[in-house]
Amino acid sequence: MSEKIFAGSGRIISTQYGDMPKITLHKDNINSIVKYMKENNSDFCTLVMKKKREVEAGKPTHYLEIDQWKPEQPKQPIPQKEYYTPAGGEKDKDIVDESVPF
Repeated sequence: MSEKIFAGSGRIISTQYGDMPKITLHKDNINSIVKYMKENNSDFCTLVMKKKREVEAGKPTHYLEIDQWKPEQPKQPIPQKEYYTPAGGEKDKDIVDESVPF
């Protein structure tokens, strides 16, 4: 697994509408995100907000990390699905009821 890329800090605040995350991004954090996106030829980036192990009063309780997970490439081609074939019919043929006026 590659090295973690930290991308900001945050805390959970209580409002009249319930608890909400409040995040803070420094321009260096934004530059790290842009760099990651350029290196991976991506138009978007997923950030994960994680709780800090040790929380200090008056300081952010969470940190942001770039989610670097990527799905594994399939090793074998994906098999084609078999579709239902009505008796005496053709595969993938649309079934149309001519008595319906629309």
